[in-house]
Amino acid sequence: MLGEAVKSASIICPVYKMAGKLQLFEEWVGKLSSNPQIEIIVVNDYSNEATSSELNAICQRYDNLKFIEGNFGNPGSARNAGLEICQGKWVTFWDSDDEPDVENFLALLKSIELTNLDICFGRYKIFNETSHRISESPAWSSNTDRDLSILAQNPGIWRIIFTRKLIEGIRFEALRMAEDQIFICEAILKARNFMFTNNQIYTYFTGSTNHLTKNSAALQDLLPAFKKTIEILKTSDVAVAPFLSLMAAKQLISGGRYGNMRTRFGLIVVFFKARLFVIPTFLNALRAVIQTSVRGA
Repeated sequence: MLGEAVKSASIICPVYKMAGKLQLFEEWVGKLSSNPQIEIIVVNDYSNEATSSELNAICQRYDNLKFIEGNFGNPGSARNAGLEICQGKWVTFWDSDDEPDVENFLALLKSIELTNLDICFGRYKIFNETSHRISESPAWSSNTDRDLSILAQNPGIWRIIFTRKLIEGIRFEALRMAEDQIFICEAILKARNFMFTNNQIYTYFTGSTNHLTKNSAALQDLLPAFKKTIEILKTSDVAVAPFLSLMAAKQLISGGRYGNMRTRFGLIVVFFKARLFVIPTFLNALRAVIQTSVRGA
């Protein structure tokens, strides 16, 4: 937006059907409200009047919130609307039904503010709302290739901080599933300077029936996501091919497990059409994902 000063960071947060469940959202918004250098872009994927009313009331209380509303239909398009107006030097993507660690995020932001990093990866916790079990994302290894492998197995876009310069021209696919994985893949292709830090900056909630991972219709988007990831893989250089292969292999296995017959057939067609069976890097990744899946079963 012409004439607006660049902010330190932009947090883009899509919201869908959250009426009566915005307590955590308002808590972290309140913690950031005194920092004028942080802008929070709230994108309401219009679902009902109650959600719109509650979000409007919250946004009117804080000066650093920008409110967008529309019928986007998927988190990818909602985030794109936020990207169109964000002014932060750094950009991150949070969800309204999770719990970011604001203090750790701000500390990490301060430590990277004057660096020439392209992208920074923190860590996250997972809280299962049904079992109340807490787990943590794997620690980084101090080896970039190995850490990219860890990232592919545990993407979690909400624990990633991008420079706005890096992601200029990159947009999310209009999908309900794996759109964030594709975005990460495209950012990795452009990035030159990485940082992996063990700062815990996010808690992701699972176990709720409202999550898209529980939505059978949304899970069919794994087919177009797989197609797009394979397109990126086919044009990538050797350095990031293992990372992209792992990401694609996870989509293939997940789509095969949770997709309907049409999705499964489509995945098989893409697999053979792209001749993935003759690409050692992809076959190694597929083997690793299958082994991990079997161990976790």
